[in-house]
This record gives sequence, C-alpha cells and structure tokens, in this order.
Amino acid sequence: MKLQSKDGDDDVEMDMSPMIDMVFLLLIFFIVASQIVDPKPKVEIPEADAATIAEDITGRILVSVKEDERYFVGSTPVTLEQMKERIAAEVAYNPKLRVVIRCDEGTKYKINEKVMAACGEAGASDLIYAAFEE
Repeated sequence: MKLQSKDGDDDVEMDMSPMIDMVFLLLIFFIVASQIVDPKPKVEIPEADAATIAEDITGRILVSVKEDERYFVGSTPVTLEQMKERIAAEVAYNPKLRVVIRCDEGTKYKINEKVMAACGEAGASDLIYAAFEE
C-alpha cells in the first residue's frame, strides 16, 4: 500500500492588511495624543528686535501675567503668594530652575516688578521674559 505524501508546495500566506490597518490606527492615535498640550492663558506677547528662540527648554516653569494683574503658573490661575509658593517648591526640587515670564504687551512695569520680586523671594534667579522675534 502506497501512502500519498502531502505536497509541501502549498504556500500558506498571512493576510497583512489587518495588521497594516492596525499600525496606521496606532500611528494616528499617538500623533493626535501627542498634540494634546497644556493650554496656556491667552497673552498678547510683545515683539522685540533682540528676541531669540530658546534651544534648551528643559528645567523651566511658565508664569503668565495678564494686563489686569491676574497670574498663572502653567495654566492654573494663582495669587501672587501662591505663585511664590509654587516657584519655591520647584526651586527646592531643581535649584537651576528657569522662570519664563509671559506678560501682556500692555502690562505695567509695576506688575512685572511684583513678579520679579516674588521670583527672587522664592529663590529663582534665572528669569526669562518671553517676546516674539520681529
């Protein structure tokens, strides 16, 4: 009795289209998810001739100041005392902390002076004012 041998010539192929679809869906998900950022308060930043774009943005905390003397750390509205406490806590964690200050174009120097004094009292000595490049 002769047994029939199975032919090894039949190629079994895997359908790759569902896998490709899944990779594209994951790619789109991560692109969209990475675009979600912490919303910053709307501030009309002034333009300056000597403004430059920073290359190193690590170790920074963002402070926004509105013309009507409202303060924000990141996107959280705070009082001047709360801002000082938040900056002091960050300085305790990172002594080389840089404070980026974004002010409205019409913000008076008296308000800026309060922010600088609060940063100094909190222990932050590296202050950067944000401005657009002309």
